[in-house]
Amino acid sequence: MRRNVLIALSALVLSAPALAEKADSEKPVNLTADRGSLDQKKGVTVGDGNVVVTQGTLNLKAQHVIVIRDAQGQQQLQAQGSPATFRQKLDGSEQYVDGNANGIQYNTASHIVTLTGKAYIKRGQDSVSGEVITYDTISEMYQAVGTTPGSSSGRVTVILQPKPQAKP
Repeated sequence: MRRNVLIALSALVLSAPALAEKADSEKPVNLTADRGSLDQKKGVTVGDGNVVVTQGTLNLKAQHVIVIRDAQGQQQLQAQGSPATFRQKLDGSEQYVDGNANGIQYNTASHIVTLTGKAYIKRGQDSVSGEVITYDTISEMYQAVGTTPGSSSGRVTVILQPKPQAKP
């Protein structure tokens, strides 16, 4: 029997605002790697080997990264690694969101981050893991799937820490 687990993780985002630093989108993207290429006509930058991408407080590490920039300046980032990792500061907070997966995709136009293959995201002490995690940075909604298409098993794990009780 095929189990396809889909959970809206709104409880995870209730603990604190989860928008990434708004100023990050106004900062330049810096990509360093063992090897790289840039096709300015097509707007495609490729980094291979020990790739590090930074943009403001965003820090992404992977073995292979492709950044595609359209005519309007919107970017799509595709990262592959074992795992690929990212860290970004939350807006108006000293807290960070950390994640890792075999693949990470981020689209600046749709504000959607998709982690695939052994995906894991941690925010504060709360975390979610599954085969695929999709995160909308505007609506602050997480969705996790425990299986990949064609797979017959898999589970999602969500860990939510209790909020400290107010002392009278």
